[in-house]
Amino acid sequence: IAQSDLCGFTRLASTRRPEEVVEFIGELFGLFDELTDKHEVYKVETVGDAYIAGQAEAPLTFKNSPLCVVRFGLEMVQKTNKWSRDRKEQVSCRVGVHSGECIGGIVGTEMQRYHLFGKLMTEVEVLESTAPEGRVQVSRACKDAVDKQLRLEGMSQSLIFEERSE
Repeated sequence: IAQSDLCGFTRLASTRRPEEVVEFIGELFGLFDELTDKHEVYKVETVGDAYIAGQAEAPLTFKNSPLCVVRFGLEMVQKTNKWSRDRKEQVSCRVGVHSGECIGGIVGTEMQRYHLFGKLMTEVEVLESTAPEGRVQVSRACKDAVDKQLRLEGMSQSLIFEERSE
């Protein structure tokens, strides 16, 4: 599961008309929606300026690739940077990615929404909220899952992971 935060968006939103805020978030989330198709990642939900997406076992998603979810997160950061440069705005993206088990379900009777629950969701929130701006922070479980996928598929390491010293 990947969860993003748009750093600087609250500050930007406080200086703009509501119509502009909706336009900006629509543009950015539209870019992220395109990435879900590219990486075969399922968009779970958006909450404020957070975007949550991932993959799961079939039949929920056709593919369950930790590598695809990490690449999705990396491209979220890149697309946000480009959007920010093009618009001359000060917005960046940080992303947390975690692998593991959670449960999902439809909640409520009015305006029903699909939500994910479990320890995984708590951990992905911490990863996202503590990730440096403009970076993707993955859990040890996610890194191990990516390494395992690369080994099983006979692929060479295509990502560079850095251990955080903090």
